[in-house]
Amino acid sequence: MTPLLPAALIVVLVLTGCGKQEPASSPSGGVAVSPEATPAAQAGGADLAPILAELTQAVRKFSFEKQHRPASLEELVSAGYLGSVPQLADGRRFSIDPKTMQVVVTKP
Repeated sequence: MTPLLPAALIVVLVLTGCGKQEPASSPSGGVAVSPEATPAAQAGGADLAPILAELTQAVRKFSFEKQHRPASLEELVSAGYLGSVPQLADGRRFSIDPKTMQVVVTKP
């Protein structure tokens, strides 16, 4: 097997996966909420869905292009993948789930 074939396969899979969106009728609203997330984050998940989707897309793009996972969302800002990190009320914060490469809302 030539070395270009696996690389081409990975690129095709990443590009086809980036355009996918979950239907609005999914039970969680397409929002990834970590186990330690607050109930308020779960209840307000529909409002956070576009923000979480944008942040997750930036994390995945950074990871693909830089070949490593960002240590924090602030690293995405300094690298130019995000303009700023949105602020949440009640001490909640955004963090990166290292297993799923999704941005989740966690309590402090």
